[in-house]
Amino acid sequence: MKRFTLSMTCLLALSLAPHADDARAQLAYTTSWIGNTFGFGDGKWMQQDIQALHVASDGTVYTNSPWDESGAEIAAYRNGDRVTVAGATHGWGAAGGDAVTSNGSYVYAAMSIGNQGGGLVGADYPPNGHTWFGITRRALGNIAQGAPFAGGVGNSANATKNSFLIVDTVPAGADAGIRGLAASDSELFVSDQYANRIVVFDANTMRRKRSFDVASPGRIALDADGSLWAIVGALTGQPAVAHYSATGALLGGAPVLPNGTVPADIAISPSGDLYIADIGPGQQILPYKKTATSALQAATPVGTLNGVNHAPAGAIDAGRFNFITGIGFDSAGNLYVGQNGAGPRGLNSASVGSGAVLQAFRGTSRSLLWELDGLVFVDGADFDPGAPDTVYTGSKIFTMDWTKPPGKQWTYTAYTVDRFTYPDDPPLHIGRGVRGEPMVRRLNGNRPYLYTLDPYSHELYVHRFDAAHGSIAIPSGMFAETFISGGFPANQPSSGEWMWRDINGDGRLGGNEFTGNPSTGSTVGNSFIWVDSAGGVWFGTPTSGIRQMPVQGFDAPGNPIYSYAASKTYPMPAPFTRIGRVLYVAETDTMYVSGFTQAVPYDAARWKEAGPYLARYDNWSTGAPVMTYVIALPWNTAGSPPVTTVGVATAGDYLFVAELYTQKVDVYDARTGAPVGAMTPGANVGGTSGYVDVELGISATRRANGEYVVLVEDDARAKILMYRWTP
Repeated sequence: MKRFTLSMTCLLALSLAPHADDARAQLAYTTSWIGNTFGFGDGKWMQQDIQALHVASDGTVYTNSPWDESGAEIAAYRNGDRVTVAGATHGWGAAGGDAVTSNGSYVYAAMSIGNQGGGLVGADYPPNGHTWFGITRRALGNIAQGAPFAGGVGNSANATKNSFLIVDTVPAGADAGIRGLAASDSELFVSDQYANRIVVFDANTMRRKRSFDVASPGRIALDADGSLWAIVGALTGQPAVAHYSATGALLGGAPVLPNGTVPADIAISPSGDLYIADIGPGQQILPYKKTATSALQAATPVGTLNGVNHAPAGAIDAGRFNFITGIGFDSAGNLYVGQNGAGPRGLNSASVGSGAVLQAFRGTSRSLLWELDGLVFVDGADFDPGAPDTVYTGSKIFTMDWTKPPGKQWTYTAYTVDRFTYPDDPPLHIGRGVRGEPMVRRLNGNRPYLYTLDPYSHELYVHRFDAAHGSIAIPSGMFAETFISGGFPANQPSSGEWMWRDINGDGRLGGNEFTGNPSTGSTVGNSFIWVDSAGGVWFGTPTSGIRQMPVQGFDAPGNPIYSYAASKTYPMPAPFTRIGRVLYVAETDTMYVSGFTQAVPYDAARWKEAGPYLARYDNWSTGAPVMTYVIALPWNTAGSPPVTTVGVATAGDYLFVAELYTQKVDVYDARTGAPVGAMTPGANVGGTSGYVDVELGISATRRANGEYVVLVEDDARAKILMYRWTP
């Protein structure tokens, strides 16, 4: 058992109650951001996901997705700028959807309305235990304004009153999302995937006119002759493209798609050609030109073969597509492409995607006209210690140019996920289905390794890089605190803590690559997991002390080797009764611990918080660590909003503590524990940010010029908040 030395200064510090706000000095710093075209100082942000888009003749792009954290599920963009947000699709039972279209009078968008588990009652909501899926109709000139009709329902308290058409009423939890919409000035065509049919409504009265059977219909597009092109079998695993008359008669002429093609969207160009977005390995847009006999002839694909996975793998460039979710044309023939790194929900992914990219390409040259990005959601960021101008998130790499103005300093340079080569990549199957919360470490001859944590620190994922795979992060290892339900990974031990290492180097979770640790039982459950600069993995268990798993070397593929037998265990350090965070600095043998004490005991309602106290311990690994100080952190759970802490980072001579609800980063001198000041979002980001909603939502670095850069998760508007401060 290790012995902890406690100084009289620390004993005095413990008598101080955590404070809500000590009016500490506002530091001289600048605010910037990474990963979103807009910062919100102008009132705009690029939405975090695009599930579908539609392009009007004037180049206005209408988008839709089931969820955007700040309510931009349905939005309009034009000429590289955001025009407006539809609203009334977020909260109070409402959500966006998976399809959108327009005609000369209206915008029609898929959405759903629930009742929040029976908490919402009345004519605006479905009966308890059910959800409505249908279409919201909006005024073309102002999509925030509903276009009501007889029989329309919903939103009686806002500007979209009675503008929702119920298509399906289904049991709560069922997915009856509308996956395709197309409209003429007289008729609205709806892919009712839940009922395996396409339904036709009067575009003006919204009365049902007819329907015809189609197996799992997805995206649809109206041709100039009034016929309908449709993706069929969208959820059967065998999607194809079919051609129908407006009344549902199956027509000939549908193209036979190349092997491996997975059609995600279809569009008709102004010249009448058919374009199909492929999210199979090809990752291209496939044009089929009409001949003199109206037959379709395959033409040269748009975009680079294999998209973002074309060599050099992961590199970002215009035309290297990354799972297209929507395509469309304006009257000038400009092509618009929406992507989210995962593909349409249900067709290829159950998630809300891995960040939104909206691009416009000029006419026949296909040169990039403009691009809008909303790339980061529930994700942290970390600097590469071996490349100080490089920032990683869970799935992306940004390159910084510090000479540029705030919000323009970042360039999106690489995407590190390859779903085709490494379909077993564990974060793609667990939780949100995306990687997040990165820790970048230089190991094994200064090679970069990407460790990522799930939002609430239940699993730690390890990824390696090599020259042959470019910027792709290869699944290398994994730590799990307990058995993971849901069927993945199939070969995991049936109970207890375990880890996996990619012994054969194929990036797959083979059955002989798992190691269980039944001796720990459940003691590591709900630990905070941290990786130090030497690759050591630390578990700050809630009540069983701290465990270290040092790297035991590297195997032939380059995976770090860990062993339960080589673990080192440290008892619960005084004065803590429950640990919230651990952060070990290997270079100085310093341990920082935050959590709860007898003075402020653990409250289960604060399960993801870092805690009201933070302590520094020197000579941690010697057998007689010395506690240098204890800091009473900002803490007032009775406040409105509450004041609590959620993230801790250190760099150089300073500690940075992120508050959960109050949009503040508190700065302390790491040598003495003395408060230095605080940083809050500046005017260029609207003076606000979202909650830091994950356990590893803050990181920091000290640049060679002495400047400190602090990166903070902004859960609200698809970006990373960045503070730059020189003491």
